[in-house]
This record gives sequence, structure tokens and C-alpha cells, in this order.
Amino acid sequence: MLATKSVRGQTLNKLAQDRVKDYIISKHLKPGDPLPPEAQLASDLGISRGPMREALRSLESLGIVEVRHGTGVFVREFNFDSMLDLLSYGLVFDQNRIGEISKIRKWLETAAIGEVIERITAQDIARIEAVFDRWEQKIAAHASTAEEDREFHRLLYSVLQNQSLIALIDIFWVVYHNVTIREITTDHHPTTTIQDHRNILAAVKKRDGARARKCIEQHFRNLEERIARARR
Repeated sequence: MLATKSVRGQTLNKLAQDRVKDYIISKHLKPGDPLPPEAQLASDLGISRGPMREALRSLESLGIVEVRHGTGVFVREFNFDSMLDLLSYGLVFDQNRIGEISKIRKWLETAAIGEVIERITAQDIARIEAVFDRWEQKIAAHASTAEEDREFHRLLYSVLQNQSLIALIDIFWVVYHNVTIREITTDHHPTTTIQDHRNILAAVKKRDGARARKCIEQHFRNLEERIARARR
């Protein structure tokens, strides 16, 4: 009997989620637009209050809506929140996937670097070079340089004005740094890492796509070797 109730509850939750998503689409709601109050939405869609409340919680966890307590429910802009949660959770049980995720990010960056070279400006390059100054200071102070590494890649690929690409690169970065194996996430050779990034930028400045791709592959090869050592 308990199992039957559980299945029925899951079915109602899925039905309510689908109806809310259909409502958002049919009403042509955009990110930031409010949904009707919960009671009205439940009545309009023919769903009782309990399943509607659970459905809105599920949709919030998926990044489809945002529940602002005391204000209401609003449509969220497109995001990869659910993917981030899934990857971070999944790596707890299967950390062999870390190397695979690193390769996916390498493929993304090497594929996009040619277009970066076509679009990047002197001003963009100056902003990236400013990151190296902070990076060097942190290396000298034996502080973590993870944020500078992240900023380098964000600035480099932001010239493409593709927010989904930046979000994916960010997701892979966050997932990687959430790994609990310190041998993987701790950079024991920060001077090598910063030089890898300097080499990438130098190739970009020369508008040499083939060289830039080789430098990116070298950078990720160092990371892949770190992952392999940790697995051994």
C-alpha cells in the first residue's frame, strides 16, 4: 500500500510539473515573469495544492522557476544548475569520470579557440594579461590560484558572447574543484600552470590557431597526468 501511494505521489508530481511548464510556454512567460499565486495556479491547472507545492519545489531544484518567499514564484532564465548538481553528486560515487569530464572540457575549448582568435581584441587581451599579475602575486604568497585560473578561461571565451559555453566551462570547473581527492585538485606546480596559460595567450596574440590548440592540449595533459597519478 505504501509503495502504491509513493508511485501515485510521483505521478502527480510529474503531472503537476508538466502542467506548470506547459503554462509557462503557452503564456509566453519570460525570465523574471511571475506565475500566479500557488492557490490560483493549482486551481487553473486542475491540481490540488499539495502536489502543486511539491511540483514547484521540484521545478525550483531543476532551475526552471525561482521561489521568492513572501513574493511569489518567478520564471528563471536558462541555466545548467541541475546538470551541476547531478555531476557533483555523481562524482562522489564514480570518480573515474573526472578524467572524462576533463576531456570534454578540453574538446570544448580547443574547438572554440579558433573563433576566439578571430574575435579577440587588444582590450580583451589586456584584461586577460591583468589576471597574470594577480596570479604571480598569489604564487609568491603560496596562496591558491584557482580563481585566477577560472577567470582566465572565462575572459578568454567570453569574447564569443556565448553564455551557454561560459556556463558549461564554469560547470566543469566547479565540479572539478568539488572533487574530494586533494591530489587532483591541489596544484603542486603553479609556475608550470601559469606558463601553460601564458603560452595559450601568446598563441592567441599571434593569431596562430594550431599553436593555441596545442598549448591548450598541453595544459590539459598536465591535468590528466595529475588525475592518472591520483587514480594509481
